[in-house]
Amino acid sequence: MLKDKKFKDEGLRKDKFQRKTKETDIELYLNIDGNGEYNISTGVPFFNHMLEQLAKHSNFDINLNAKGDIEIDLHHLIEDTGIVLGQAVNKLAGEKKGINRYGFASVPMDEALVQTTVDFSGRAYFAYHYYNNDNYDDDARNGSKIKKKTSSLSIINNNRHNGFDDLSGGFPLSKRKLTNKFNNFNAKHKHLIHKINSINSENFDDSAQLSQLSNNEKELKTKLFNSELLYNELVAEIFFYDYVNIFFEAFCKNALINLHINVMYGNNYHHITEATFKSCAVSISNALRKTGRNNILSTKGII
Repeated sequence: MLKDKKFKDEGLRKDKFQRKTKETDIELYLNIDGNGEYNISTGVPFFNHMLEQLAKHSNFDINLNAKGDIEIDLHHLIEDTGIVLGQAVNKLAGEKKGINRYGFASVPMDEALVQTTVDFSGRAYFAYHYYNNDNYDDDARNGSKIKKKTSSLSIINNNRHNGFDDLSGGFPLSKRKLTNKFNNFNAKHKHLIHKINSINSENFDDSAQLSQLSNNEKELKTKLFNSELLYNELVAEIFFYDYVNIFFEAFCKNALINLHINVMYGNNYHHITEATFKSCAVSISNALRKTGRNNILSTKGII
């Protein structure tokens, strides 16, 4: 951890943190009594955007510079960022004297709704659920969706809880609609993609290289490399399926909190993911808010 005397002033919940491994190098300044100001660089634009939401809606000041082996996968960078942020929040929360301890937020974003509940209990428990649309039947009369009846709120069966899928360990591959579509597209055009990738994309406009591609191949290259909409949709879906749970589980375990995320509904991956980060931000901020009391909210006298 970086040492800085000015962050040690009594009562100020802010400090600098650092984590460096063979896979990642992360430097963080965090002020949990801030104004939602941020300067975030991870090398992954969508991840930057989500962390900016986390800062703004928690009112945390976050200065983050994170580097990682993203040429291999985003997993290491995203997980280690969650670890550093979780450790920072745990340290700055201190004895947890005079804080709310609990926080809840229900945040919509257009068609999506995410509810988050947090307890700064000193124990790590992570739950991440998504309402399974398979639990809806079509109403033959008006074409709307109606919820199937469930037997009991307390029944948990085959990783299902009252119609929710337990996604704490990640999403099943079978649910990846856009990813499967993208992968099928790549498989169908595998030989063309290989040929296109063998050409230096930086010099693609060079006439000699351009002549190596047929008109169909040029059109395919345009679809693959210039379709920002498809790329962004895919990035949002990958975050939704793979990285939301990785980040927040790492955060939860290192912050030593109970964190329950329930995605109530939504159709757009970007909206659901962003609502999740906003909802977590608000609930965590509410839990850490000082009440003016000087006690610890626990009959044990310690958290």
